[in-house]
Amino acid sequence: MKVSVDIRGGEKSWDPAAIEKLAVFALGHMGVPEGCEVSVSLVSVEEIHELNREYRGIDRPTDVLSFECDSPWDADPDDEEIAIGDVVIAPDVVEAQRAQYGTTFEQEASLMLVHSILHLLGYDHMEEEEAEEMEAKEKEILDAYGLTGVR
Repeated sequence: MKVSVDIRGGEKSWDPAAIEKLAVFALGHMGVPEGCEVSVSLVSVEEIHELNREYRGIDRPTDVLSFECDSPWDADPDDEEIAIGDVVIAPDVVEAQRAQYGTTFEQEASLMLVHSILHLLGYDHMEEEEAEEMEAKEKEILDAYGLTGVR
């Protein structure tokens, strides 16, 4: 699996190696086959605000956005890598909201990354049952990774 990290803005940052390590772990934990690629971009509050307005019609910043591309289950190890999607995180928004949840930046950012990867894999939280399933999967992945105490 390939994870590319692009840091484009914001005051707060996050180690690209830590992002890649967690993303690869989460993808592997979910059984995503080799030959898949995910991109992760760290952006400013202004950029995520614009993306949220443009793609979701919501005129405010958000912490993370997911943009699905191809299904990882269509990956063929003999072919080129399949781009399963893009994750866009605003570290400054994550930093601002972490106090609300009593988490560290690493815990909150890790949760947002795993949350977004699950969206790329087809999980959602529009209905209560879906939300419970997605939250349980987030906890499962983060616990297995060794990050406990995440909300």
